[in-house]
Amino acid sequence: MIRCELSRARRLALALGCLVPSWVAVVHAQEASAPQVPQMLRLVDAIEIALKGSNQLGIQNAQLETARKDRLNAWFNLGPDLSISAVTAANTRKDYDVPVDSTGTTVIDVTEESSFKQVEGSASIRLFDGLANYARVAASGHDVKSQSHTVEYTRQQVTETVIETYFNLLRAKLLLGVAQESEKVAADQLERTRALYELGSAARSDVLKQQVQHDNTRLELVKAEQLHKQAYVNLEWAMNLETRATFDIDTTVSRIEFKTTDYEREREYAALHRQNLLSFREAELAADRRVWVARGPLFPSLDFQYSFSLTRNESQFRFGSSDQSNRAWSLFASWNIWDRYQTYASVGRAKASSRIAEYERRQAELDAIREIRQLVDTMDEAKERLGVSRQTVASASEDLRLAQERFRVGAGTILDTVVAQSDLTRARANEVQAIVDYLIARARLARATGRPLAEV
Repeated sequence: MIRCELSRARRLALALGCLVPSWVAVVHAQEASAPQVPQMLRLVDAIEIALKGSNQLGIQNAQLETARKDRLNAWFNLGPDLSISAVTAANTRKDYDVPVDSTGTTVIDVTEESSFKQVEGSASIRLFDGLANYARVAASGHDVKSQSHTVEYTRQQVTETVIETYFNLLRAKLLLGVAQESEKVAADQLERTRALYELGSAARSDVLKQQVQHDNTRLELVKAEQLHKQAYVNLEWAMNLETRATFDIDTTVSRIEFKTTDYEREREYAALHRQNLLSFREAELAADRRVWVARGPLFPSLDFQYSFSLTRNESQFRFGSSDQSNRAWSLFASWNIWDRYQTYASVGRAKASSRIAEYERRQAELDAIREIRQLVDTMDEAKERLGVSRQTVASASEDLRLAQERFRVGAGTILDTVVAQSDLTRARANEVQAIVDYLIARARLARATGRPLAEV
């Protein structure tokens, strides 16, 4: 019994000894394939990491490759069909007791060998089918262009997502700084209030009110820390990171120059450069060409065919050998006058698909116009909010200083100080919100109009 237990333990140890190195190798392989995230993560670096590992972009690139294969297939359909075949056979025949003279007294065994070889080839090409094949080539070309624009639009969407999550992390980081500073100011004021209370210059209620204010700032600090953690995770998700990475972001991107945005100019630029609109237009052209494809069977078809064959019979006897060669040209014309309404049904479906593509393109243009109008308004609002917030921050800072001074000399109440602290915190938070809202709206407008990242 003891021997059995030792045997089991030995087998378990051997199994673990085999599994642990393989597991370590898998972990190292995953770490080697994971993207390297710099300690100071710039926005450009985050976008580059996201584009390299984007699943959505990978799907669209695969669909683009499929569209290119379909286009190549459509071009090859214009060419002829070629076929070739070859047959070879060998025959051996042996006759026994074959007489060699007229008396029949002398006989021998005779072996006869022969072979057969044949090569056949044919080629056929459709000369006319109502121009359906040429319409397929045109439709497949528009499909490739449409999918190319879709790939680029997906790239812009991935970029927009990274920019938005990056700026949201920036928002959370700046708001965390506001909360930390607010908590520090409240803590300092609480210490001063307690000192004044011990000197008899402040009431117990003043200490309690300031204590409540300090507790509220601590609560806001906890919330800000949690929002910062969530924004960090969201940025990791946007970059397609499977493991947690340690990095910091560049806060200098918030120091930007606010520009005036003209709606009409942005709308005109989007009409020419927005990638999903270009994709819908190419898809509409492809659907229109497929109407011609569906109409092809309504016309007669004309086919040309050429065939040849080479045959050789070889034998050891002259009379058994022969060579043959055959060549044939043919021209076929056919017209399917009635196919139980199948062609007309196909034409009707193709026309319906063409109308659907047109309606989708129109709706996409309307959606783009509304989106651009909203984003321009959002940017204008953010600029106005930022101007007001900065004035409010300056006023609230001065008000807090005066309230603290009045309370110190006994000319004001602690309530004035608490209100001034809350007003200053709110004003700084509003300033941060306005800056980040403007940055995100600007990135969305770049995607909505099709502008490159360099112009964001």
